Amino acid sequence: MRLVHALYAVAGLLYLAMPAMTWFLLHQRYAMRSLRWWCVGGLMLPVGIALQGMRSSLDDPTLGLYGAATVINLALALQLAALRIEARRPARLGWLLLAVGAGLSLIILAEQAVSTPLRRGLENVPPGLFTAAMAVVSVQLARTRHSRSAWLLAAIYACVALALLGRALQGMLAVPAGLPPGPEPVFTFAMVLLLAALLATNLGYLGLALDWARDLEMGQRNALVALHQQQVGLEAAARGREMLANERARTTRLLAHEVRQPLHNASVSLQRALETLAHSDDPQQTSHAIEQAQEVIRNVSATLDNTVAAATLLAGAQQLRRLDSELPLLLDLCLGDLPPEARKRVRLDYRADARSAQLEPTLVRLALRNLLTNATLYSPRDTPVLLRVLDCDEPLALVIEVVDEGPGVPEALRERIFEEGTRGDQPTVPGHGLGLHVVKRVAQLHGGRIDYEAKEPRGSIFRLTLPQGAPD
Repeated sequence: MRLVHALYAVAGLLYLAMPAMTWFLLHQRYAMRSLRWWCVGGLMLPVGIALQGMRSSLDDPTLGLYGAATVINLALALQLAALRIEARRPARLGWLLLAVGAGLSLIILAEQAVSTPLRRGLENVPPGLFTAAMAVVSVQLARTRHSRSAWLLAAIYACVALALLGRALQGMLAVPAGLPPGPEPVFTFAMVLLLAALLATNLGYLGLALDWARDLEMGQRNALVALHQQQVGLEAAARGREMLANERARTTRLLAHEVRQPLHNASVSLQRALETLAHSDDPQQTSHAIEQAQEVIRNVSATLDNTVAAATLLAGAQQLRRLDSELPLLLDLCLGDLPPEARKRVRLDYRADARSAQLEPTLVRLALRNLLTNATLYSPRDTPVLLRVLDCDEPLALVIEVVDEGPGVPEALRERIFEEGTRGDQPTVPGHGLGLHVVKRVAQLHGGRIDYEAKEPRGSIFRLTLPQGAPD
């Protein structure tokens, strides 16, 4: 009996210390409802165990038995409710209290009606069923949370349940008859398991709390990552809007750059026609002047239509649509965009085997017009401008060169000649430094490039490379 009392005393001290430590560690950072029921149940267990150990020394041992059974089963019911809350299930505390009452009724009936071995066995049925239910809930917790602590709880409660229900079965079968005096082996084994459970279950519950904190931290980290990704997306969208606004501004400057010269030509032509009408009485001369003005206006209208369409494509975000374009026709249109005096200076050197190419004709026409216009403006008027068309096999590409005999590009400007706003050293040439930048954008949209090469002994070579075949 001394061993039994010592076991009860150690179990009581452990259960007083472990729930207090669990509350101290978790009460400021964990779900209060689950923690409160777990710790209250944990503090009630030493009371029930103490009553169980002291009942033989009480004036009414039967009353001590009923009190100990009530407190122990109620404590287990509260901890079972706490585990159900951890498993995201309803606590069902009302049903658990009814189970406590049913267990107490079973013990009262057994105390009054059956033999001592059977009565002692039946005393272990309610706590055995409670611990079995706690093992089942712990398994559910382990599967949903992937928690090793929950598996530990499940193993402990399963062992305790087996020991308690084994002792109950032993009592029902009256097996211990004829055994030597002293503690029964099954009872001793159950008490050893209970002592281990007293320590391990609270540690397991602490492990559940740590798992919960880990999951919470992981959730917060994922939320921060999602927030960061959202912020990055918003910043990317803002950069996209800024780039679109910049492209629209460039489009406006491009329109001004491309429209100003044709309008000037139209204005000059109309002034000449008006002067002819005012000072000439020759109907044929007057008619010729009007026809010239109309021709210039038609050219201006075609140039404006082409410029607006090209500027829209340059600023748009849609994918470039390449067409199978006839190169001789495209080159004729490019030459037709030039003023008559500039057009006469251009010499076409067509060396390519192909008569067509995959490209966006409006953009390429705009790029070639800019290259040819620059070549005629920056080179002496009595010098020719060469427009050369070549094939390239490695990689497959169409190469168009514009060669002039002008002063060339100074070395200080060669690295940034294709940047927006960069201009040559001739202030008398109109422009805003957009022409070559537009050529670069057209080349980039085609997946190609524009290169500059100094021509010896004098002049410039601008080489536009447009890849052919399937685009990347």
